[in-house]
Amino acid sequence: MTAETDRFEELTLAPLTGADAARGAALSEEIGWNQNLADWRYMLANGFGYGRTDADGKLVGSAMALGYGAFAWVCMVLVSPDRRRRGIATDLMNRVLADLERAGTVAGLDATPDGREVYRHLGFEDIYRIERHWAPAVAPAEAPRADADIVPAGADDLAKIAVRDSRAFGGDRAALLASLMKRQPGRAFVARKGDVLTGYTLARDGRQATQIGPLVADDPGTAIALAARALARLRGPAVIDCPGRHRTLIEWIGMSGFAYQRPYIRMLRHRSDPQDDADLVYALAGPELG
Repeated sequence: MTAETDRFEELTLAPLTGADAARGAALSEEIGWNQNLADWRYMLANGFGYGRTDADGKLVGSAMALGYGAFAWVCMVLVSPDRRRRGIATDLMNRVLADLERAGTVAGLDATPDGREVYRHLGFEDIYRIERHWAPAVAPAEAPRADADIVPAGADDLAKIAVRDSRAFGGDRAALLASLMKRQPGRAFVARKGDVLTGYTLARDGRQATQIGPLVADDPGTAIALAARALARLRGPAVIDCPGRHRTLIEWIGMSGFAYQRPYIRMLRHRSDPQDDADLVYALAGPELG
């Protein structure tokens, strides 16, 4: 029996399936993350991963990846607090990375500063800095007049949004975009100049707060106008993850009740050039979704 087997012998290893959604949501809640049952159901239906379960059937560790074409987003690398510092997360993540490497797929992720040090040893390289901003309550500040029409997004807009998103994000997120629009249709908006789509924003409900994003726009004024519509009449907490370069939007959300919470670092494995166009991406779908 190897040392690694000894270390994990009381925990069952298995691929994650749709049947694990409730256990995954419980693990997120235990750690204090924002994912809810709908998030886990989406990720398990559209990605793959591995988990470790204790003798009582509790999921105590997980690691997943969501495929976006030429690259995949590593996510939900979680371990119960009382099981940490034993190598469980590294073991599960290495299994996911091995599968991606065999498929020739580039791995990306958004790391906390502590996680960044671990991921650098696994071959991940820094791409750019992200700032998470949190609002216990939202009071949108006055938005500058946008050089575009901001209107509610409908099902007929999904195809155009997906095309625009693939250029801005660098991968195919059509399934994710459709899921987000169904979850929060009242916070989905597009910006148009005539027949040209110049931006869009979507949102999703979370366990703790509404997540605004992805938000893609041609310019800061359009981004702020989209954010203002998405945040209008929002009750309860909200969170938005912005690339650090977008100071105009960050200043506006600061006037709208948001405060800086913590950083993330976008990273890609064995690659130093971005897969996305961060000049156009004003807010992420979230660190677990890209």
